[in-house]
Amino acid sequence: MDELFEECVPANCLLECLTTVSREKAKCQSSGTAERWMQVLQAADIPNIQAIVPFVLSIPSSSGFVENIFSIMKNKWTDVRNKCSTELMRSELIVSLINEMSCSEFYSVVLKSKQLLAAARAQMKYKWKK
Repeated sequence: MDELFEECVPANCLLECLTTVSREKAKCQSSGTAERWMQVLQAADIPNIQAIVPFVLSIPSSSGFVENIFSIMKNKWTDVRNKCSTELMRSELIVSLINEMSCSEFYSVVLKSKQLLAAARAQMKYKWKK
């Protein structure tokens, strides 16, 4: 822990210098947090901070994505559909997030896929069904 603290002082100084230089160098172009940390990690020997930075940068900066998921789920899992299994809701959520087609486009694609229709009719995808 002491080594980590000892690395913080030079890392902070280097980060301030890089921020000041980047502001003076290009006022219209700004480098993001990840780019600045890459410069710091390349310029200084700070192995403890280098191990922590990827974890810190992986934390989302907002909860917008999660709020979007809850909004989509609220629209899908209504009082009318409250008996649907969580697995079905999960599958619908994944399809709606990954699929970039409209409902009518998706319907047309499914109708053209003979292999998919055959699998749906044969109920091959429902392994839990008796």
